[in-house]
Amino acid sequence: MSESGETSNQSSRREAILAGAAGAMAPFALVGSGAAQSKAGPDDPSSPESRTMPLSPKPDYVLDIESKSIAPLGTPTEATLVNGGYPGTEIRYTEGDMFKVLLNNTMQNPCTVHWHGMIVPNYMDGVPEITQLPLGPGESVFMEYPIRQVGSYWYHSHYELQEQQGLSGPLIIEEKRPDHDYDKDVTVFMTDWLNQSPYGIIPQIRDEQTQTSAVKTPVAGGEPFPGDKPFGIDVDYPGYLMNGKSLDDPWTMQVRQGDRLRLRLINGSTATFFRVDLEDHEMEIIAADGQPVVPTRAGNVVIAVAERYDVLVTIKRSGSFTLNAAALGTKRKVAGVLHTPGASRKPAPGPPEWRGPAGGMADYAALKSPYPTVLPDGPVRTFDIELGGKMSGYLWSMANEYYPELYVPEGDASPLQIRYEERVRVRFTNTTMMYHPMHLHGHFYRLLSKPGGWDETHAPLKDTVAVGPGERIDIEFYADNPGRWFFHCHNLYHLAAGMAREVNYIV
Repeated sequence: MSESGETSNQSSRREAILAGAAGAMAPFALVGSGAAQSKAGPDDPSSPESRTMPLSPKPDYVLDIESKSIAPLGTPTEATLVNGGYPGTEIRYTEGDMFKVLLNNTMQNPCTVHWHGMIVPNYMDGVPEITQLPLGPGESVFMEYPIRQVGSYWYHSHYELQEQQGLSGPLIIEEKRPDHDYDKDVTVFMTDWLNQSPYGIIPQIRDEQTQTSAVKTPVAGGEPFPGDKPFGIDVDYPGYLMNGKSLDDPWTMQVRQGDRLRLRLINGSTATFFRVDLEDHEMEIIAADGQPVVPTRAGNVVIAVAERYDVLVTIKRSGSFTLNAAALGTKRKVAGVLHTPGASRKPAPGPPEWRGPAGGMADYAALKSPYPTVLPDGPVRTFDIELGGKMSGYLWSMANEYYPELYVPEGDASPLQIRYEERVRVRFTNTTMMYHPMHLHGHFYRLLSKPGGWDETHAPLKDTVAVGPGERIDIEFYADNPGRWFFHCHNLYHLAAGMAREVNYIV
């Protein structure tokens, strides 16, 4: 890793680099002992102050986190759920609202919740031991802050492998005055699902436990990356879900001819990349990772783990139309059905027939912000980060350092240190044969269409980018949200095996 602190005068100061997402946030309230609290204070019934303390604000959403066995693919499996469902309850607000959510941990194990893509106060970002303590059994936490962004986001656990066990759900912030007209606003939340405990996957890959079909070499000829490049996977899932429904019991929605739909495509998977299309329809991408982009047409959209794409489609005629989500690297898919009254609710059999060019991560260079995103002038700090791995022991690294995670207790990765109001530039170089969806907490970054393109004026803003085998990708962000932030691969197993770092603001 190389680091530099030279000054750059390439760009002048601009107003609003993010769509209302810059700057630090207001505090939030706590209930129970989800964060450090005084032992003798208003929360102590013996304290006189407890008799005069005002009641906490009423939450808009209450999320009860519980352990429960479910069988979305027919095999009962222990899950970690929100309000008993998978995905969890959709949280939906309007631009300018106050975020007010109460979390109740009803389990016997700790948990946390991260609000993916949301610019939140650092101490409520939901990463254990970095931004807050885990929420213990029987504890509750009330979170409140002003919402200063719009778009499609999601929430998920950052405690061990609970995300893979089901603790996730959509989080939508609607615009007060949308830039586009549409008749229906539809969330499509896609996930992968194991019929076994995720805690056995890495030990199986490492030959420490008897291997199951989930980690054996996948059958050749799976869905390639657009352009017919093979797509490597290290977990072969038995199936996938769309809004919690399988291919055998599909999610469906009734529409009418002429309906204009806003589909919020959210990849809430642990390790799966999806290629999505709507049968016999073209898509128009209008947002990526919650941030607006210049509308661009695509026959289908390729979505990496944790990415989100908002697309517009207009129902052309009466009938039944399959919404396909093919899992790259496999021969499997999940699908839903949009149908007019009286039409079939069964998805079309067989693999999808792709129409037109692929958008999304298949062509990041086609994504442009509708407004300039050039960063304010200031000192520049750069990091060269090699994304590496050792398949022999299933270890994954950032800049040759391994973060101390669940399956790398000996990890000793050092923080990436930055200062307030710096322009931070990161160059990823992927030396592995796998794709890595890299996510930075607490910030949006400019995704450059070519290495070294720091002077691009309309680079799109994202929070997750998929870096392909042998690929080099540059990103940059403005350091305006102090704290300790997690920076990691969003393939949960790569993260659990060391591919993460902290980004720390220093004085």
